[in-house]
Amino acid sequence: MTTTSAALAAVSSKERPARRMLVGLAVAILVLCVGMIATSHDISTDTKTADIKDFYDVSEGVSQVTAYAGMVLVGLVLFYASALRNALRTTGRTWFADAVFLGFGALAATFASWTVTDAAMWRAVDAGNDSAIRTLAIITDAGFLPLMASMIAIYVGTGLAGLATHALPKWLAIASIVVGVVAPLGPLGFIGFVVLPFWVVAVAAWVRLDA
Repeated sequence: MTTTSAALAAVSSKERPARRMLVGLAVAILVLCVGMIATSHDISTDTKTADIKDFYDVSEGVSQVTAYAGMVLVGLVLFYASALRNALRTTGRTWFADAVFLGFGALAATFASWTVTDAAMWRAVDAGNDSAIRTLAIITDAGFLPLMASMIAIYVGTGLAGLATHALPKWLAIASIVVGVVAPLGPLGFIGFVVLPFWVVAVAAWVRLDA
């Protein structure tokens, strides 16, 4: 490979995210994701309406803050996606990085849909609309499905990009692929979601940023 082609193969130093920025985004995602998981409710089609009303028996201010925090998380995920795509291209161009970017885009859309559904549920409970509550419970129960697709693209794409360009340690790349492969396997899909906040920090810390 000539010097010119080598320069074209990897992103320029100006395009590479700073380590501090990448880790900062990852830590912010970790904090908000942990908060989201800690305050979420396990609602399914079998959950009693009375129990749902108890879950959402909070003030409008709390509901709004929760919704705003959810949208901040969506924005952080998109910024992290852009930074990670360029970081994965530091040592060489690969289309897997685009799959990772799109996977995070799908993840952001999923988080946004959860936030909207959660806000709508609060309004339905506040209005005492039992029919809307039951409808939103069904939507909430099925809301995990889009997450599977994003987990596949994020984990498998990052792992393959890491192996192709040596942007990640081999152990982290292989572990990422394994988590992504089990993402669509029913209950095992929760593994990818639970470890995601910690995984983004690990990737931010270990991804190569030097050409």
